[in-house]
Amino acid sequence: MKKKTSVRINSRISADILYEDRDVIALNKPPGVLSVPVPGMKSDNLLEAVQHYLDDVKRKAHTVHRIDRYTSGVVLFAKNRKSRDPLIAQFRNHEPARIYLALVRGVPQKEEDELIHYLKRIKEGFRNVVVSKEDPSGTRARLNYRVIEKYNGASLLEIALDTGLKNQIRVQLSEIGHPTVGDRHYAEGEKDEPLIDRQALHASRLEFVHPATGRVICIEAPIPKDLKRLLVYFKNRTK
Repeated sequence: MKKKTSVRINSRISADILYEDRDVIALNKPPGVLSVPVPGMKSDNLLEAVQHYLDDVKRKAHTVHRIDRYTSGVVLFAKNRKSRDPLIAQFRNHEPARIYLALVRGVPQKEEDELIHYLKRIKEGFRNVVVSKEDPSGTRARLNYRVIEKYNGASLLEIALDTGLKNQIRVQLSEIGHPTVGDRHYAEGEKDEPLIDRQALHASRLEFVHPATGRVICIEAPIPKDLKRLLVYFKNRTK
C-alpha cells in the first residue's frame, strides 16, 4: 500500500505529513483548523483527523502540544503513550526549539531582542493580557526575535518561542507596538486588513529529542500560500 503524504481533515482540507515513524507524526496544520477539539464545539480539528488516519494501523494519537487555530505550521503528535510522556516533559521544560515566522506592523528598533512579559488569562474575549511582574496572577512569558526582512511599514521576524503560553507571540508583539498583520483579536487596527483573514503567524520549525532513539529531529513546514502572497505584496511595496 502506498504511504500517505497527507491527512484528510474534511472534504476540502488536508494536512501534509511532514514526518512520521512508528512513535511520532508531525503535520503542517492549515490555518483555521483547531489543533485539538474544544469542549462543546463541533469543529474540524487535527487530533481527530490524525486519529482517523491511525485507525487503520490500530494506533492512538496523543496530543503533545498545540498551536493557535489561525496559526499554520508544525504540530507534533505521539503515536503511543510511551512516546507521549517524555515528549510532554520536553515541552513542559521548554526544551524543544519552536521557531515561528511573523509578519508584523512596523520595524522594531532592535534587530534582535528578548521579550519577557507576564500574562494573565481573562474571560473577556478568552485572551491573555499583559500584567505587571508583581501581579500574582501573571505567568512569565519569554521569547527571542530577530528581524529577517524589512519592508515599507512591516517586517518579517523569526521568533524562538520559549514558554509557549496561549497566544503568547501575538500578545507580546502587540505589547511592544508591532502586532502581527491580520491579528484582529489583539490589534484593533487589523480588523480591516483585506489581504489576509488571519494573523500572519507560521510555526515554521520544530526540533525535539526523539523519545525512542534519542536523536534530535528537526521538522520544517513550508510557508502557506496566503502568507506567501502577503510577503510578495509587502516586498513589492518597497520597490
